[in-house]
Amino acid sequence: MNRQLARISVAAIAGLAMLLVACTDEPGTPTAGSTPTTTADSSTTSAKPDAGALADVKPCDLLTSSEATGLNLTSPGEPDRVGGTDACDWSESGNGGLIIGVNPTRGIEDLDYRGEKTSPIKIGKYDATKVESHKGAKYVCHVVISVSNSSSVQAIGTLKATSTDTVAACERATKAAELIAPKLP
Repeated sequence: MNRQLARISVAAIAGLAMLLVACTDEPGTPTAGSTPTTTADSSTTSAKPDAGALADVKPCDLLTSSEATGLNLTSPGEPDRVGGTDACDWSESGNGGLIIGVNPTRGIEDLDYRGEKTSPIKIGKYDATKVESHKGAKYVCHVVISVSNSSSVQAIGTLKATSTDTVAACERATKAAELIAPKLP
């Protein structure tokens, strides 16, 4: 295996592992006929959709091929399932990539970002959280869109594993999140 392919494989595995860590399943199994519930948040002026609103959202449908090209991603997104979460992975030879994860039953508070460098941002009409250098990896940045208190969409921008350009990884994740937000319920 040549070195570049090995680096790409390491970067892809690291990105998927980070998504897995951030999206660890909670115990319990959904049952047929269960109805998601929502609670009103008195601090907001409009109601957020319930967790069921993301149930039919396919991560690979959230970016068109021209939008992916605008993010310097030329490979088509590949559907995946990581940590019980539907995901789509765009990997680029020598250029990192992007992972989109749809969490219909996990909001930002359900994802493990304790001890991480986080900052609140706004993506379209949604509150979001930017997580720089997740788990110390300077080539990774997460942008988590809070669709509701109990659902979210993650845009995880990555660069090649030897990169220390967190700003560029965050630019990729933020631009992807901005393209995704108008397509969310």
